Amino acid sequence: MQVPDIEVDVPYADYPPTFEDLQARVTAAFNSLAEIAEEVEVTDTDIATAHAIFTGTKQPTATVLSSPGSVVHIKAILDEYDKVVIQSAVQLRTYVTNKLIVDSTNPDPRIRLKCYELLGKISDVRLFTDKTEITMRHRPTEELEQLLRERLMRTLEADEFVTAPPQPSLNG
Repeated sequence: MQVPDIEVDVPYADYPPTFEDLQARVTAAFNSLAEIAEEVEVTDTDIATAHAIFTGTKQPTATVLSSPGSVVHIKAILDEYDKVVIQSAVQLRTYVTNKLIVDSTNPDPRIRLKCYELLGKISDVRLFTDKTEITMRHRPTEELEQLLRERLMRTLEADEFVTAPPQPSLNG
């Protein structure tokens, strides 16, 4: 499998590329190559095309997705991108947790209490989670039908008492 070079700065596209759609199309193309993916030689042109598609500067046309080298490299980039996103989220979560722990020793009791609260709300801890209880009353079908009939009758009776506003006359 081709290992992509992720150290290269990738410019942002003018429009956000739809990675879900791209991921599905590349996966479908890659699955058709699965048996020979290890043997595919990725050229510099394939690498350039893959980077252009990933950055959104080039559309993933059927012609591009029929090139085995481009498909293999795009798949490698997308797989690496998924790993980097997950690692970034884990790093950010760890950073915020560590920062809250450090700030929980602040001399200001308001800051300490807020840090304790936020640390308790971390999904792994779940110390201060809000719980919502929903009570469902089950009623027999006959009772529900009777309630609906009563409500409809009240609505129809109310409509009878509503009169249309008087129409202005043209004579003034």
